[in-house]
Amino acid sequence: MRPAGAASLSAKDALIIAKALGFLEPAPAGGTVAVLFGPDAASKADAEAIAALFAGGLSSGGGTITAKPVDAATLGDGAGFIAVIVATGAPADAAMKASRSHKILSITASVADVQAAHCVMAVQTDPEVDLTVNRSAAQEAGLRFAAALAMLIHEI
Repeated sequence: MRPAGAASLSAKDALIIAKALGFLEPAPAGGTVAVLFGPDAASKADAEAIAALFAGGLSSGGGTITAKPVDAATLGDGAGFIAVIVATGAPADAAMKASRSHKILSITASVADVQAAHCVMAVQTDPEVDLTVNRSAAQEAGLRFAAALAMLIHEI
């Protein structure tokens, strides 16, 4: 259980996300991840806490990844971002819309959102690393992962 005020994703989750982005084919050459938040203050606080995990940049196969909190109402089609992370309380379907529009990875901590095809990937690292990918959502978004990552993910 995370302490009050902590991000819904951990520092380890953020590292795994950065590494997973490096396994996309083609991998983005670094860039900014949108951390989507919903209309309430708690969602915005979670997005800010998640973005802070990327402060200074995280290394990915294609370069350095940073993150920026983005209001779901202003995300549009996700242009300018290399991925979208869904903070608690944010509409996951907005992230999937961006995935489809720009072939960018949509990421959440919620396996249920991945099962419902609202996001492509769920990341959980407690107690162990578990990456869940919705194969049909990934195909819909035009995303492919390197075979090395395919061996580590749980596809649904």
